[in-house]
Amino acid sequence: MKKVLYAIIFLFTMTSVFSLSAQNKKAVGKWKYEVAQAPYGYNNGVLEIKQEKDKLTGQVNFSSGEDLKLQKLTMRNDTIWANVYVESENVEIVAKISNSKMKGSVNTSMGVMSLEADKVVDSKK
Repeated sequence: MKKVLYAIIFLFTMTSVFSLSAQNKKAVGKWKYEVAQAPYGYNNGVLEIKQEKDKLTGQVNFSSGEDLKLQKLTMRNDTIWANVYVESENVEIVAKISNSKMKGSVNTSMGVMSLEADKVVDSKK
């Protein structure tokens, strides 16, 4: 009986891990983003999201040339949450992914602003 219970727990755990990995794969890659209301230099750029082992990591590459690490990057139900510190200010990002599009918002001291992004498709040479 114990063996059956252990097998069920193991299968449940493995299913959860594989489900999270499949979910995270939707976010992994480069996303060309635009936040029209943001100050020049921060209004567009690229979000780079990677999967390292079982967690997501990433950075924002602003058009100003500044690159900042994403903090607390998580994904659940096709929605990502992350924070980035821009000029000593915590900016919260929430966006839903649908196919190769991302739509959401960034919450800053200047208010909530709309975020839109398209997944960058690597062209193979």
